[in-house]
Amino acid sequence: MRASARRRAAAMAAAGLLFCSLAGCGAPPAPAATPAPEPSAHLDLPAKAWWGGPAYYAQFRKAADSGWSSPSFFPLAVFAGKPDQARALKQIGITTYLGVEHDGSPISSVTSTGMTVLAQLAEWSPAEIGDDARVVGWNLSDECEMGYSGCGDDEQTQLATQRSYAAQARSREDGRLLQANFGNGVLGSYWSTTTMADHLSLVDLSSVDKYAYTSPHVGELIMDSPAWPAGKNPASSFAYGWVQRQMDGFSSVAGSKPNWVLVETGKPYLSEAGSSSISPQELRGAVWNAIISGASGIAYFQHSNDPSCGNYSLVDCAQTRDAVAQLNRQITDLAPVLNSPPVQWTVGEGLQATVRSQGGYVYVMAMTDGGTGQRTLSLPAGLRGNTVEVMGENRTLEVHDAHFSDSFDNEYSYHIYRIVI
Repeated sequence: MRASARRRAAAMAAAGLLFCSLAGCGAPPAPAATPAPEPSAHLDLPAKAWWGGPAYYAQFRKAADSGWSSPSFFPLAVFAGKPDQARALKQIGITTYLGVEHDGSPISSVTSTGMTVLAQLAEWSPAEIGDDARVVGWNLSDECEMGYSGCGDDEQTQLATQRSYAAQARSREDGRLLQANFGNGVLGSYWSTTTMADHLSLVDLSSVDKYAYTSPHVGELIMDSPAWPAGKNPASSFAYGWVQRQMDGFSSVAGSKPNWVLVETGKPYLSEAGSSSISPQELRGAVWNAIISGASGIAYFQHSNDPSCGNYSLVDCAQTRDAVAQLNRQITDLAPVLNSPPVQWTVGEGLQATVRSQGGYVYVMAMTDGGTGQRTLSLPAGLRGNTVEVMGENRTLEVHDAHFSDSFDNEYSYHIYRIVI
């Protein structure tokens, strides 16, 4: 080979255009073909207990008519959204208002955009709502188990008040589901220590908020919970999955039902020392930890008193808006997977994961249990090929003896893996 040709070959090899071996240089070898999936293939593993997916929402007429029973629908909500922001919020992937600011605008200012709504029972009258097909449910209360929403000071009074709200909404027989949001009752430490399952038995859908990343006081309350794992840092993505698992515990007593996790998108009206705004990386980690732990929807709390980013962080703060738009696209693309039943499989030590089988692929969505560094993941039997696709990261990993390894650089790092069945 002449010197000029050798130099050209070396340059092409460095660029990945030539493959060089002892026999010389030539075209790089073709990568091993990824086997095509068989859409009907599924893992032969038992399913975990699960609230039921789109089939659950099909029993509620308004929700079903508005697309909630479609496998491609995964609820992405804004808490107490402003009516005139509906179009802007829809553009970043928000599908639902969990409460609507009652500022004099008609409910149709939201629903006419294609958004669905859970209207506050105490603020929106049946006459104002009418037969609007996209008002799919009633929000009975916000943190009734803590005494808010007019629920009283002791837990029996709070439960009785919640019962009265549910009875009022059920009596309308309007095809709408009932929803309530909860707060400190999730902790099992002081609030509603014996009645949380009773509260959940009254509703068809619940949600929970604990803003662990941004409020030191919330962190202290979480660490006081008898269920909080010793040594874990509450200012972490792990906390958002933990509250989901706590709600699952109450739901298992009340009858399995969907629960959404609220995640802050700014500084959620905090004035305490040490409070902060959530970062885009933390926000993504919190959302995915909640989903991995079983959340059937996400609601964003966008109200913020961070002076650098405006009162409505999903609209006023470009960095937050762009991060949530990207996150919502990723979740929506995976909606058919998230709406399929999780299967029982232990992925590996020091990991949190959910495993789903859909469309001829197995999906493993994984985070650590709060640590960082390299982790080894175990795959179930029945998978083909010897590589794993890391979705959204433009890379693959090699599989050896049904195991592969990957790095989790931060406590909020997550990876989504796809493997052909």
